Formats: sequence, C-alpha cells, structure tokens
Amino acid sequence: MSNIPQPDSSRNRPRRVRRVAAALALAGGLGLAACGGGGSSAPTAATDTTTTNPTTDAPSADSAGQVLPVTSNPITNTATDKTLTIDSVLVENNVDTSGAAADDHLEIAVSNTGSTDLTAVEVYYTITDPTTSTSESYYTDLGADFTVPAGGSRTIHFDNTGATDHFPANQYSLYYTSTNQLDVEVEVSAQGAAVQTATVNKDAGGAEVPD
Repeated sequence: MSNIPQPDSSRNRPRRVRRVAAALALAGGLGLAACGGGGSSAPTAATDTTTTNPTTDAPSADSAGQVLPVTSNPITNTATDKTLTIDSVLVENNVDTSGAAADDHLEIAVSNTGSTDLTAVEVYYTITDPTTSTSESYYTDLGADFTVPAGGSRTIHFDNTGATDHFPANQYSLYYTSTNQLDVEVEVSAQGAAVQTATVNKDAGGAEVPD
C-alpha cells in the first residue's frame, strides 16, 4: 500500500480554484446581462401622479424614455395680452393634415391674432377619470422650433408618431388605459400672451383607432 503513488492534491487545487472562479465569473456575467436591460424590454407603466423631476418638476422620463406625470403646473406666465387662442381640442375623431381619419390622441389647435410670432409655447394638461376619482397631469415645453406665426395657426399633437408638431405622450396614461369616460383639461401658454385653457370630455371606451 505504501508503494502506490498518491495523487498530489497541491497540483489539483489551483485548477479547481480556477474552475470555481471561472464559474463564478460566468454566473456574475450572466447576472449582469440579465439585469442590464439593453432597452429591448417594455417599460413599466408610469401612472403614479407623484412621480416628478426633482429639480425642475418639468416632464421627466424613465430609462426607457417613458413620459411621466408631474404633480404641479410649471407654467408661470402672467401676461394679459389675449393674442393666443385655443381653437379646438380633440381627443377622439381626430383627422390628419389631409383630412383623413387618425388614431385618437390629444390634439390642440391654436392661433395667434397678434402681429408678432408667439414663442416659448408650453402645454400642461390633466386627464381625470371621474369614475375612479384618479387624475394625471403632464407638461411639455414645445421648444424653440415651435412658434405660432402672427395671424396664423398651428396644431399640437401628443401621440408618439415623431412627426412634425407631434410630441411624446405616456402610452400607459389614463388616456390609453382607462375605458371610463374621461375629462381632459388643457392649458396653453406662450411668451407675451395670456394663458388659455379648455376642457373636453372623452367618451368611454378607451383610445380607438380609425375604422
């Protein structure tokens, strides 16, 4: 028995350690890959009206670019010149620029009765579900490229199409998820013009697409 050579455990131990370390490294890499979320997974619903941008309380977005509600209205315009007008607010039976039927979405037509272009246009709107007593508010600064020409008009869309004058909307908002009748209140502001508001009712049934 004493003449039978015994395995040298000291030579095998480093190899086992390396194999265990490699397995742990591989498992860790897989865990990171699973948690990394390369953007392919669908964003979670954002319907909590307490979600705000902690620094500006302006419209914020999660890591997937999802539009989130705000808890207060950032518009502070105190102008009194009534050159800005809300001509119509549509939430259903929408039409595109050619007059063809379009998917239901928030559509706001505004005009400028003044002699100078209106700039710094902001929109704040609140969606309320009277049946459940819940509401959500959203704010969008339309940016420097959006102006309402003197004596002219322009239409603002919230529908995620990415087209000109179309701005992001929360696809998980009450507008798209509630099948109850909804109240939508809109506030539009432009520099040097009095803030304008309008309210429209959306029939029960949820967002619809054209037939």
